[in-house]
Amino acid sequence: MNQPQPEITAKLVMTLRDRTNLPMMKCKQALEATKADAKSEDAWITAGTDWLRKQGLAAVDKFAGRETTNGGLGMAVGTGAGAIVLLSCQTDFVSGNDVFKEFVKGLADAALASGADSADALKTGKIGGQSVVDALAGKIQQIGENLQIAKVKQLTGATVVGYNHGGKIATLVSGTGDAAKLRMIALHVASANPAPASLDRSSIDPALVKKEEEILLATPEVQSKPEAMRPKIVMGKLGRFFKENVLLEQEMLLDAEKGETVEKYAKRHGLTVTGFARLAV
Repeated sequence: MNQPQPEITAKLVMTLRDRTNLPMMKCKQALEATKADAKSEDAWITAGTDWLRKQGLAAVDKFAGRETTNGGLGMAVGTGAGAIVLLSCQTDFVSGNDVFKEFVKGLADAALASGADSADALKTGKIGGQSVVDALAGKIQQIGENLQIAKVKQLTGATVVGYNHGGKIATLVSGTGDAAKLRMIALHVASANPAPASLDRSSIDPALVKKEEEILLATPEVQSKPEAMRPKIVMGKLGRFFKENVLLEQEMLLDAEKGETVEKYAKRHGLTVTGFARLAV
């Protein structure tokens, strides 16, 4: 009596893809070719992996554990939205490769089109007619390094502008008014040191403020004052912290009058700034 043919399930294909980082169609083909070895799921996956290796295709898995300490940024801006994607790689040489740059730009375009605002969300999408996961596996095979979609930023607003500094720092700014002047603020966000942590005081992470208060309170200068005066002194000193970390309170670095803050620059040019995003390698 003939044994029933084993069934190729989506779970099996996904398992083989996770092991090899190869496209799903290749993984399905490998499982089709190794049905005779399907005594168990583990045995079938092993046989499929071996079959792919014999075809010279399962080289991707050897890159999977390699550390990705370099990378590049892709940016895409459309009507009322923008996206930045950080694609990490192993070497700076690869991040300067035209194939890498084109791919990360394509990922940013895909993020913008789908509205993906995280790496996981982007991985469920499509790029160039194929899944992002399969496209990533193909680029790993082509380039020969481990590549990972590390971060994704998405920003929406009435007007969104962006600035990408050589694939190493990319920023988005949303608001209303002259797009060219808004873009000057995007350049400021890229140049500012420290980089802004929030748009205004109301949106800054309370944990950052609390940490700064604790640091200021512990300084000898504050500790030398009467205990009842210390909270007021700390609150006064927090002004510098906000000036350094709140975008609208930072001193505008470009195209500005002396001592002009980002908020005053925006007001002078009839702008409103509603949000920003920044990623750096």
